[in-house]
Amino acid sequence: MSRFALSRKEEEAIISLCRTEALRACEIDVSNFSACSEGRTISVTWACRDQFKAMQRCM
Repeated sequence: MSRFALSRKEEEAIISLCRTEALRACEIDVSNFSACSEGRTISVTWACRDQFKAMQRCM
């Protein structure tokens, strides 16, 4: 085992922290995508494409 190996619990904690920080930093893009996708099902794929791409670029 590598000396830099993380336990599963440590790995999950880091992933959770990164996810939280990304959502905080990209709050505007996430809320724009969320507002666009509200009330949509399949059409969210093409109707909210620009908002989704902006959110992905931010994260």
